[in-house]
Amino acid sequence: MKNLVKAVVFSLSSTLVATSAFAAAPEHHSQHHHHQPQKTHVQQQYHAQHKSPAHAQQHKQVHKKIDPSRDWHVGQKVPAQFQSKMYKVDHSKYKKLSKPGKNQQWIKVNGDYILTNVMSHNIIKIIAG
Repeated sequence: MKNLVKAVVFSLSSTLVATSAFAAAPEHHSQHHHHQPQKTHVQQQYHAQHKSPAHAQQHKQVHKKIDPSRDWHVGQKVPAQFQSKMYKVDHSKYKKLSKPGKNQQWIKVNGDYILTNVMSHNIIKIIAG
């Protein structure tokens, strides 16, 4: 009985060692063909959570709060994302806004009011909110 237990333990341990050695064996690459192994789901999650500092900086710049009265100037084009009708405001509801001229409109971005040319999307005037 003792020998049978030893044989089973030896068999299982041999299988375990062979399996782990096979899993850890490096892939054979030719000099002309480079193959990148697929990332596991866990690796993908790790890389998504631990991005490079350069990527984090880029992410901050994209999602930085826009302050038109500080960041924009007269003559500059209004960025495309602020050219939609959802930013348009009615000047008559605000005392500090003058009546826009032909092909002009007021938009409100993060509390600031910007008079724009609707044809060229250039900034005509900026009023801090």
